Amino acid sequence: MIDRLRSGWGLTRGATRVALVVGLVVGAVLFGGLLFGAWHVLVGGFVKGNWRAGGFGIALACVCALLLAVDAVVLRAVLGRAGRARITVS
Repeated sequence: MIDRLRSGWGLTRGATRVALVVGLVVGAVLFGGLLFGAWHVLVGGFVKGNWRAGGFGIALACVCALLLAVDAVVLRAVLGRAGRARITVS
């Protein structure tokens, strides 16, 4: 994935680069939300027995995982479009 990001970055300009940066930042935030939800399930639910916190963690982790998958699909589409935009000079 890192090689694909590097090659996509090198082939893009302007708005596509902004879309890549925004997508990566959103992905990092969603991954943090996923970990925060998992923390609530493990510590709040299992360790402390507070299943209100555990339920919140399950809901948060599920929503973040779904949105992270959508973000990955969008980033893959942006990178795929960048790869097809190569200009060959012969």
